[in-house]
Amino acid sequence: MGQSFTVLLLLSSILTFVMQATESALLICFNNSLLSYGGNIAVGSMTIISSTSMFMVLPLQGIGQGARPIVSYSYGAENTERVKKAFSLLLKVSFGWSAIFWILLQGFPQVFASIFTTDPTLLSFTKTTSRIYFGGMGLMGIQMACQMTSVSLGRAKESIIVASVRKLVLLIPLIYLMPILMPQNKTRAVFLAEPIADIAAITFTVILFVTRFRKILARDHQIRNPRRTLRS
Repeated sequence: MGQSFTVLLLLSSILTFVMQATESALLICFNNSLLSYGGNIAVGSMTIISSTSMFMVLPLQGIGQGARPIVSYSYGAENTERVKKAFSLLLKVSFGWSAIFWILLQGFPQVFASIFTTDPTLLSFTKTTSRIYFGGMGLMGIQMACQMTSVSLGRAKESIIVASVRKLVLLIPLIYLMPILMPQNKTRAVFLAEPIADIAAITFTVILFVTRFRKILARDHQIRNPRRTLRS
């Protein structure tokens, strides 16, 4: 019991490490490609975009971390209805935040860029590239809600798989593949890798979570209530 609990605790903690470590690897890949195709201005734009994305990601992580104890406690108490309600609320709040922030980013990208630079050339360049880069992030709240709930249900392995699929399996290869597919504008192609990977990863996450979420709750209910299940 103690050993399994320790493993579960480590898996739950390692998700944050995986997300941060792969984020660093992504920045290296992005900057390397952008420096080759777009020069310093493209790298500068990517730096601004990465900083701007924190306005969306950090609140989503905070909302998810706040919901985890509620989902975990309800799951441990065998209160499946509360688990569903907690996830539903987490999903609505997370998606609401990412959608609102996406609208602001698409409508006023220069406002966010001006926080980090006053250079008119860089501002103009970032205005275009940020709209491309953040193209699929309006749905990011859905992915974060599913990931955090999976961890809360003791399925940290699935959350790590989801995080790895988006960044390691999809995004990093696309960073180098897109310029080959779009040779007419390689810099734009690098930025376009992000929304393509986001939409594909979110679709994968939703399909995996929906199929597993119902099975997990139904199976655990049967295990914990064998007599009630047999009677019904």
